[in-house]
Amino acid sequence: MVRQNMRKNSPSLDSPAAKILAMIDTVARKRAAPLSTLAEELKIPTPTAHRICRELERLGWLQRAPGSRQWTAATALVELAANTLASAANGAAAHAVLRSLTAEIGEMSSFAVHVADEVVYIANAEPSQELTLSFRAGRKAPLFCTSSGRLFLARLDDEALRQYFRTADCQAYTRHTVTDAKKLLAIVKHVRAVGYAITEQEYILHVVGAGVPVVGRDGMFFGVLSIAAPDVRCTTERLERLIPVLMRAASRLAGQLATLQEGGKGR
Repeated sequence: MVRQNMRKNSPSLDSPAAKILAMIDTVARKRAAPLSTLAEELKIPTPTAHRICRELERLGWLQRAPGSRQWTAATALVELAANTLASAANGAAAHAVLRSLTAEIGEMSSFAVHVADEVVYIANAEPSQELTLSFRAGRKAPLFCTSSGRLFLARLDDEALRQYFRTADCQAYTRHTVTDAKKLLAIVKHVRAVGYAITEQEYILHVVGAGVPVVGRDGMFFGVLSIAAPDVRCTTERLERLIPVLMRAASRLAGQLATLQEGGKGR
């Protein structure tokens, strides 16, 4: 979103703050890039780019990708992005999308982002039913056994996925939790292929869930829209039928988040 504003208005990087923000935006957009690419993109000398990256590394915003000379976002920057999205997602317009979805399907809906090695739910809407679930904003969950988490993992390439499953603590939360690395790799590849994820009692017993990505028209990935329900009233077959409903809601949510972020930049 910031990059669009930069390209439209082409501001000169004539202050330290401008250079720092431009560097953060460029690294976030490219996900990982060598110093030469960053300097070329920003049209600044390589030594200047190096000083900025080293200072952002010292402050915990950037880091070198393991085993490479590329710069990428560090945990502090990811958390900043998550907090920014949380602020936008809790806006009245964006939250109305969740309430509308929950009213339509009668189940709890949530919006989640990926922070470090966890799913973080930053907004939710609950149905007015006696038997319901409650995932309050700020609740965290594992990546490997939740529908939202598997969609975040699906954004990784195969090698990064294999590395993740070699080191991740894939413990069994219920008797239904899939913990075998090869099976999980196949599951995530399937999620990547179909564009959505469904889980059945893998994280919480007697709870099923489904998630779809929230992606803007320009390809900006905001997070995951998911639903969760007690298995006594919601089968995985019903979740499959609800995927188109979720995708339409995700498209509306992406539009609201994009509008809120653009509005925030204009203030």
